Amino acid sequence: MRFALKHVFAAANLAAWLIYFGGSSAAQTAPDAEPQIETVTDAAADLFASDTYALTPMVCPFKAAVDYDDEHTSCFRLAVPENREAEASRTIQLNVAKLAAREPKDWDAEEDGEWNRRDDPIIYLSGGPGVVAAGYVDRLKDHGVRDHRDLYILEQRGIGFSDDFCPEFSNVDPATQNAETYDESARASLKVLETCFQRAQTAGVDLSGYSTIENARDVKALRRALGYNEWNMWGISYGSVLGQAYLHEDPEGIRAAVIDAIVPIDPAINFQGIARYYQRVLTILSDLCADDADCAANFPDFESRLKQAIQTVEVEPIRVPNALDQELFPSGETTIFLDIIAGLPFIQFYEQDNYPTLPALIDALATIVDERDYERFRILTSAEGTSGFGGMSPGMYNAIACNDGWVTTYRESFERDAADHPVLSLINGPLWAADEIVALCAKYGMPPRDAADYAPRPIDTRTIIAEGAMDPITPPPFAEAILPNFANGTYVEWPYAGHGPTRSMECAGAFLTAFFDDPNGDLDTSCADEMEKPTFAGPLYRNDSLLRIVAQVEDEPKALAAPMLLLGLGVLLLPFAFLIYTIAPIARLINRESGNPTGGARFVAWVTALLGAGSIAGLGYAVYATIEASEFLILAGLLGWARWPVIAGYAAGLAGLIALGLAVRARMNGYLPIGALLGLVLTGVAGAALAAGLVVAGFGLGG
Repeated sequence: MRFALKHVFAAANLAAWLIYFGGSSAAQTAPDAEPQIETVTDAAADLFASDTYALTPMVCPFKAAVDYDDEHTSCFRLAVPENREAEASRTIQLNVAKLAAREPKDWDAEEDGEWNRRDDPIIYLSGGPGVVAAGYVDRLKDHGVRDHRDLYILEQRGIGFSDDFCPEFSNVDPATQNAETYDESARASLKVLETCFQRAQTAGVDLSGYSTIENARDVKALRRALGYNEWNMWGISYGSVLGQAYLHEDPEGIRAAVIDAIVPIDPAINFQGIARYYQRVLTILSDLCADDADCAANFPDFESRLKQAIQTVEVEPIRVPNALDQELFPSGETTIFLDIIAGLPFIQFYEQDNYPTLPALIDALATIVDERDYERFRILTSAEGTSGFGGMSPGMYNAIACNDGWVTTYRESFERDAADHPVLSLINGPLWAADEIVALCAKYGMPPRDAADYAPRPIDTRTIIAEGAMDPITPPPFAEAILPNFANGTYVEWPYAGHGPTRSMECAGAFLTAFFDDPNGDLDTSCADEMEKPTFAGPLYRNDSLLRIVAQVEDEPKALAAPMLLLGLGVLLLPFAFLIYTIAPIARLINRESGNPTGGARFVAWVTALLGAGSIAGLGYAVYATIEASEFLILAGLLGWARWPVIAGYAAGLAGLIALGLAVRARMNGYLPIGALLGLVLTGVAGAALAAGLVVAGFGLGG
């Protein structure tokens, strides 16, 4: 797992983390032309009087974390005022990444024509708010939208390498987060948030400057600094809110726009509250499962089982002793509350690739709770990254929530959720926390901005409003709510997609390119129209061997010596033996030679090697395929077909023992030279070692 339990869900009690999606050559950082700053003629533009439009080239700060193409990737900083509405504002630096257009590797000039870069780039407005740029660079570096256009990614103010004002958000005083009750956990999260605000304010940060309005002005300043008269805009999730603000702020600078995974900017549309959206996608998934014979047979009641598991953990939170990272959990243990049980399936709805295994995951998770099999959760007490969920900056997120007025709707939304969906609404956290975060905002100088700043206004820019029908956090009704404001807007819905289909669908690159090439032409919606419903996987192979191995790597690596030695012997010898015992008969046939009689030992050794090599390759691929399907599946086991490579491994052990017996008998009968005997013995021993290794590692036949 990539992140610790307390860092993934530290803000879950306030519903803060759930609007997370849960930027020529490398030598250039801007076009060759000097910036062409348009003349300031209106009063509102005076807000940019203190902008210098200064760009500074730099080595990409995420260079060590992201494997990207140096030739087509570059970074620079943009200096901007922290608060353009303040008379004397300090300057902050924003990190900007540029992913230059590059000719696709499979481009065929004869079939596709001459490749060319378009002159109108794209500004990508990222999500969160507060998700750092590195993850977007990693994900979008291979996106088809780059086949013809440069893509700029602006790391929003106050996050990551754009002067994050709380870079150690969740690392401060970790003992406070070892809460024993759900209420105590929420109070600890509030304490961490207040510490962030307090330290930022002491350091001279003007927290009132961190709003969607200022973010939109930053985007306009970037366009001006780069020298573009206009460009295309693409925003997803929070990027859709920012996109609406930017369309208001800089309409003359936007050639065409795509906003996806819609969050309304209109304060009258209350988009907080998770339970009603959660229930919506659960219902859709249940209906799809009911229409699939295998899914209906294996997981007929996964939705009710999930709700029962949530209620169980509400009454009796899960205690996880012997935390793997004692620095993160000074008491040596931690507690898993209902938000984890409810949250794990919820965040799986973000990506449609998770849907085929989601009923199986929910069913397995409910079984873990039923059986009190809580050792599996121990792996969540280790971490690689501790700054926040998925590289998110929670300080900036919550500043936006304060300044944009989101926090003022928390209580109303949570009360409505509780009335309509009493079990799922528990994920929102205690109601009193909604009131306390409003008080924190006021205490640190972040009352809601004027609602008029976020009021809907007519937008004439040609715009695609995109949505995934199974988006768990920004559902289609939000897109439908803002659509009347777009006089030149078109709604496109992907029927079985989650959060941000223009980012995640393979065909989305061609869809976006065609739209930006001709915004006013006929729109080809086949990318959405031809999306197929998910094909569900069957029951998982219930096994915790991988979890125990990962835990022992950190906790007690010497305990892995025996299973690794046994498994390693099989991995080293059996594929080689399969190759030899397959090629040797062919060589003898070509040379018209006959081999020494072995009484069947040679054939059985070949079977041993075949089964063993198949087991090794199959189990390795099963681990890979399971993680690809969803890394959280590892908590429950592997994809169901993984039991067959395990069975093959045990069969290889049995065949190996038979091969050993036949080889010894052939040698005793004088048929077998010592060299041939050695090969047969090694193969037999390797097969037996593989089976023994599976036993020691805990890979059972049942699952």
